[in-house]
Amino acid sequence: MGQINRLDPLDIRGRLDELRRLEDGWLDGVGIAPGSDELEWLAAGFDRHYPDDLPLPYLYPTVEGGVRAEWSLSDFEISLEVNLVTHRADWHRLNQETHTDDTRELELDNENDWAWIASALCKRPGP
Repeated sequence: MGQINRLDPLDIRGRLDELRRLEDGWLDGVGIAPGSDELEWLAAGFDRHYPDDLPLPYLYPTVEGGVRAEWSLSDFEISLEVNLVTHRADWHRLNQETHTDDTRELELDNENDWAWIASALCKRPGP
C-alpha cells in the first residue's frame, strides 16, 4: 500500500493553493477572492526569498483580496499584510510582554525587503 505524505498545515504553497479556491463573497457575501496569478507571485516570492530555517507563517485571506501572514514567536505576535496587486506589505510586530510594537511598509518586489523580513524574524527582541 502506498504511503500518504501529509503536508505541513503551514506549507506556504499548499495554503496558497487553498486560497485559490476562494470565490468573491467568500466571507458572508463580502470578501474579494485573491487572484491566482497574484497568489503565484507571492508563492514564488516565498520560494525565492524565505529561508527554510525560519518558522512558517499562518496564511489567511483578507477581505480586500490580499493575504495576511502571521507568526506567534515567544513574546511576539507578527503580521505581514500583503497587497497582491501593488506587491506592497505592511509589517507589524507586537511585543506582548512590553506592549511595544513596530511597523514598516515593505516592497515585496525588492529582495532587500525580503532579507529584512528574514532578519527581523531571526532577531525578534529588537525593532
